Amino acid sequence: MSLIVENAVKMTLIIITTTGLCNLNCSYCGGSLPPSIVPIKETYDLQLLIDFIRKMRADVAFYGGEPLINSNLIMRVMDELGEGRHYIIQTNGTLFENLPLDYWLMFDTILLSIDGREYVNDHYRGKGNYKTVLRTAKLLRSAGYDGDLIARMTLWYLSDVYLDVTHLLNLGIFDHVHWQLNVIWTDRWNFIKWAKDSYLPGIRRLISLWIREMEGGRILGIVPFLGVMKVALFGEWRSPPCGAGKDTFTVLPNGKIIACPIAIDSQWAYVGSLMEHEIRKVEIGEPCTSCEYFRYCGGRCLYAYKERLWGEEGFKEVCYVTKETIKSILDVEGEVRKLIEEGRVDKEGLYYPPYDNTTEVIP
Repeated sequence: MSLIVENAVKMTLIIITTTGLCNLNCSYCGGSLPPSIVPIKETYDLQLLIDFIRKMRADVAFYGGEPLINSNLIMRVMDELGEGRHYIIQTNGTLFENLPLDYWLMFDTILLSIDGREYVNDHYRGKGNYKTVLRTAKLLRSAGYDGDLIARMTLWYLSDVYLDVTHLLNLGIFDHVHWQLNVIWTDRWNFIKWAKDSYLPGIRRLISLWIREMEGGRILGIVPFLGVMKVALFGEWRSPPCGAGKDTFTVLPNGKIIACPIAIDSQWAYVGSLMEHEIRKVEIGEPCTSCEYFRYCGGRCLYAYKERLWGEEGFKEVCYVTKETIKSILDVEGEVRKLIEEGRVDKEGLYYPPYDNTTEVIP
């Protein structure tokens, strides 16, 4: 691994895992993280974290577990750092009252975990969860929150990408919707059949809707579509697309720094600590770097690339679905460019995300 020079400003985002605890136990996740690996609260000197973030001139995202279980750390960090950077939080949206409203309104991006239609979401995340998360979203809007409110989805066997994404967009609450595919944590399931029968046809149907709305001057906030089109239109890309291991790093409650927030016990992901003066970079290599779609997907997910928990065959299945998704988006690039030329769509409105807001872009 190569080293980042101590005083070089390379990072754009520091993700702070505030706790390993979670108050939910979603069916595709695992609930709380082992406290022996991810403590329930920070064990480091806060000043080390503040100095590290300032040195790197980084934006800050809060993560968990469920980050609001340790809301005290969130408030202390924001109080110390003040303005001048982007603040982001990924939360399950069930502990709204744990954080005073003033702090909620300081966030540039809030990602609320919600998996689409009510019965789909509650099947995965627990009965009543859908209503609780929407209550939080509505409270934020009624309080005047005008930042980027994102519905953060996980898609699994019960999900219909078209129906679930359009459902969330039609609520009129969320600015953007982005999703992950459940292809890491659970045992291998019949993903490729679901993808061919449901997901990929749903993607193409969703793209058609995306274009129709653009013809009327409205850009639907569908993050994977915007992310791929951003590469096509502006030529900006990175690997991996979330920046993990290159310019995005995660600080665990014990002060360890890892390349990816979910790689909590992977030796390859350990890149340093708050007590060290240098941290290492982790990169994606072959077969991804030689692929014609590499500039669009960036290797997709660093953790999935390194761990390959579904084996090589499973890795290739996800890769196939990724390529088909990218192809379908690029198929409408000409139409998008034409709409821009005709003045029906503002090109700048397709520049998303404008900063690293933890959306992984490629599901």
